[in-house]
Amino acid sequence: MLRLSFLDRTRGLIMIFMALDHALYFWSNGRVNNEGLPLLVNGTLTFHPLGSTTLLGLLVMFLSSLCAPGFLFIAGYVLALSIKKREATGASDLSIDKYLWKRGLVLIALQLLIASPAFNLPLFIQAKSFSTATIGTFFSLSVLSSIGLGFIVLSFGRRISPWKLLGVTGFLYLLSQAYLPKFTMDFPLLQTLVKACQTVLVLPVPFSPELLVNNNFPLIPWLLPMTLGWLYGQTYTEKRGVSYEANRFAVSGLCSIALFLVLRSAGIGDYLLPDGTMQGFWGLSKYPPSIDYFLLYLGLVFLLFFLFFKLSDTSKIGGLLENFGRAPLFFYNAHLWLYAAIPAVLGHFNALSLLPGTGIWLLGILILYPLTQSYQILRSSHKLRNPRSKLLPRSESISSL
Repeated sequence: MLRLSFLDRTRGLIMIFMALDHALYFWSNGRVNNEGLPLLVNGTLTFHPLGSTTLLGLLVMFLSSLCAPGFLFIAGYVLALSIKKREATGASDLSIDKYLWKRGLVLIALQLLIASPAFNLPLFIQAKSFSTATIGTFFSLSVLSSIGLGFIVLSFGRRISPWKLLGVTGFLYLLSQAYLPKFTMDFPLLQTLVKACQTVLVLPVPFSPELLVNNNFPLIPWLLPMTLGWLYGQTYTEKRGVSYEANRFAVSGLCSIALFLVLRSAGIGDYLLPDGTMQGFWGLSKYPPSIDYFLLYLGLVFLLFFLFFKLSDTSKIGGLLENFGRAPLFFYNAHLWLYAAIPAVLGHFNALSLLPGTGIWLLGILILYPLTQSYQILRSSHKLRNPRSKLLPRSESISSL
């Protein structure tokens, strides 16, 4: 099966935008955060607004919002290609299930042991002690754990048609959003274990060390783009060619953005209503992801697939993006600690405004590029020593992100 380079290029660009968001998380103030997060204020349900921000802050929010839906979609798409390849080579259902569970559990472990400690570093440094470490700070779930749990769900869901699977996850998504106000209102009154289950599955919550589990990427809402990616991957056929696939994404992207514009103009499909301003129109709920949010940003990701397919194979920009896009898991964990380490040593986070924070981001990208290249060289040398690891093309073997 041919490698679909437009996936690596798009994923590489998404990762660069993600690094921008996280660099500003550790270094800068004024960053847009917690868009649409459901809150209970004096017994009244509200959704966290964008607040006032600069044009740069709005641009950063816009670019970083591509990341999560793009990651989840590509993870589902690449995983579908990987499973199809394994099935074609005669792999048993049991071995495929073990593969999915192993990948899923590894991602959850990486979330708990590497990614979450980086995100929680400001809390520990500001307290000047690790005495603030609690069960809730350890069980801080996010995008890696959502992908990992998605892999485990797909070990069961792959046994039905991808259309039915998407229908089931779509129904669960709509159901979870319909009950979101009730979940938010009841949350403070629930027992700890029930709170933890709701946080894992449905309800993003403001971070608190007092909670048993923290999670800003609950499984059910974020399973939708992953199963959509699974559907596209399952219905991809090499006989039709990569050009057909790129055109399919172009049509999907245009339709998705057109539907977003219709719904957003009508004030439908998002917890944050448009207020007649540019910021109000483009400021969408991400926690949890709204229908409008998915339509806009998945539509843009689909168009990026098409544009990067049209980009020449010899393009320097394409090669740079592929370098990042071929090592997503390494990049994800490495960039978090790269951007967190220096503020931790200095003992002061969020000291800069957004503009110098973007300079820190660019410096980090320059450092990460050779690191990512070196990692890929090491991985390639390992594949030469271990022929079994070459069962899958490169883009398919990266089913972690």
